[in-house]
Amino acid sequence: MPVSPRRVPVGTTITRLDSADVGQMVSLVARNRGTVAVYVGGRMVSTTTGFQLDPGETITLDLRPTDGGLYAITASGSADCHVLQVGAR
Repeated sequence: MPVSPRRVPVGTTITRLDSADVGQMVSLVARNRGTVAVYVGGRMVSTTTGFQLDPGETITLDLRPTDGGLYAITASGSADCHVLQVGAR
């Protein structure tokens, strides 16, 4: 089972955190390594609808291909999310 670590810069534009070619169930761990909150959710995530991930916090999810991916955005500034995906590359 492939393990894919990466750093994803997140700013005020919606950014996908998982691999776009997910064809099977994957486990995903995302950690906010920035100094501002990151809001995570579906492809239409916003700072009012997203799950707030404060600096240093981590979220762990299992995603199916039909879930549509995990996205993030910040209210201002930018933050690096460190993402570890286990499953499809």
